[in-house]
This record gives sequence, structure tokens and C-alpha cells, in this order.
Amino acid sequence: MKLNDRIKMIMEEKGLTQKELSQMSNITEASMSKYLSGDRTPRIDVIVNIANALEVSVDSLLGGANSTINGLMDAKLVLARGKDTLSEDDKKELIKFLLEN
Repeated sequence: MKLNDRIKMIMEEKGLTQKELSQMSNITEASMSKYLSGDRTPRIDVIVNIANALEVSVDSLLGGANSTINGLMDAKLVLARGKDTLSEDDKKELIKFLLEN
């Protein structure tokens, strides 16, 4: 399951609208729309904000232990896009995820 599909699934489980999640995660509705449609992959800091708003771990949004190839691709995209802005801890967390899966 892709990142955007996991976010939508959790939103549905929690009864949240796109607008509510946007506000809770401090992301514009336009950006959230692109993330949810799969048109854009969010940076790691945005993923952290979304995970916090949904009250789930970043690992669960990226696929966790039950990750599929799509989850791995999502993690690789996040790592590549954030290579210059990710903290060392975030980089280590993403690399650990990739190695474990």
C-alpha cells in the first residue's frame, strides 16, 4: 500500500476530512490534496507532521514491518528528497527502515 493510501485509510478510520488533517498537521489544503492523490511525495518533516496529527508513528505511515515494495519506494523517495534537509536522526531512521525491509 502506498503512503497516500495509508494516510487516507487512517483518516477514514479516524473520521477526519482532508481539511481537518491539513489544519491539524499545519499543511495547506492544496499540498495535502497533492499528497493524498499521490501527485507529490511529502518531505520527512511533513510526514512527521501528518503522523503526529493522525497519532501514528512515521514507521506505520511508511509501511512498518508489513511494508510492500511501494512502501520501500516511498521511503527511498523521502530519503532522496530530504537528503539536504533531513536531520541525521531522520536519515538514520529511514535508512534503518530500508535495511530492515
